[in-house]
Amino acid sequence: MEIEFFGANCFRIKTKNASIIIDDNLATIGGKTITKETDVAIFTSKLLENEHATKKARLTLDSAGEFEIGDISVKAVQARAHMDAEVAETATVFQCLYEGTTVTILGHIHPDIADNVIELAGGTDVMIVPVGGNGYTLDAVGAVSAIKKIEPEAIIPSYYDAPELTFEVPAAPLDDFRKASALPEAEQKDSYKVDKPNPDLVGKAHLIVLNIKKA
Repeated sequence: MEIEFFGANCFRIKTKNASIIIDDNLATIGGKTITKETDVAIFTSKLLENEHATKKARLTLDSAGEFEIGDISVKAVQARAHMDAEVAETATVFQCLYEGTTVTILGHIHPDIADNVIELAGGTDVMIVPVGGNGYTLDAVGAVSAIKKIEPEAIIPSYYDAPELTFEVPAAPLDDFRKASALPEAEQKDSYKVDKPNPDLVGKAHLIVLNIKKA
């Protein structure tokens, strides 16, 4: 699997036989949609869905279940969103499995992470976690707490301040998370290829910062 980042919580996860777009609401926050007719669009919240992406995608997923997308297996569970009341579960956490490696997309979940999310995501190879805070999503402290509970090998931060996008709720800068996590950081990358676990990094959580690509 290869992961590309387009700002906010929008990513492309692709293999030879599949292309999955995560949370493409870019057209509503000052960017351009990246979704194409051959893509499957996944939304971690129905609040992020928009016609710019859903009309183009060949399939849209926004709820719990198990799905096969080309050569990627996808599992999803419902979770309490960051702004949900205590009993609500309007967020969806997705995990993609390809050739024995997993990528988990937390989305804008509440920091009090439920057992079903930990069961799905625990020990994932890669975790995509928002860090922008300000009452909308996990902040730096909440993201670090999620990392400790889930124990991923690689962490890719999302939803932090980006000059080219205009968030309805301002997002904190990435440096806030860098300082709070104290994770050793690899070089910034244009994309990240998720291969078999690197024996030199097993058991050592590390940070991957992806450059924001233009649509």
